[in-house]
Amino acid sequence: MIRRWWLSLPKLIRFMLVHIANGMVIGCVFVLALIWFDVFGVGAMLAKDASGIATLSLFCQTSLTFGAVSMGVAVMHLGED
Repeated sequence: MIRRWWLSLPKLIRFMLVHIANGMVIGCVFVLALIWFDVFGVGAMLAKDASGIATLSLFCQTSLTFGAVSMGVAVMHLGED
């Protein structure tokens, strides 16, 4: 039987990791929507970048920001019923 390593983590650490992951997924979906619908010409500008560094940077920074905000909101709502 394979032991799942995340089950051995403390409850609050799992709580924070889940909310960070949710926020990062929402951030990636947000960036994909920006590119797909070409909001403010972001998709066209990123299409001109041959290296892909701009796209990678946009995805990383946006997902980290959304993950941190999601975790912060979740932690602030811990005491509410």
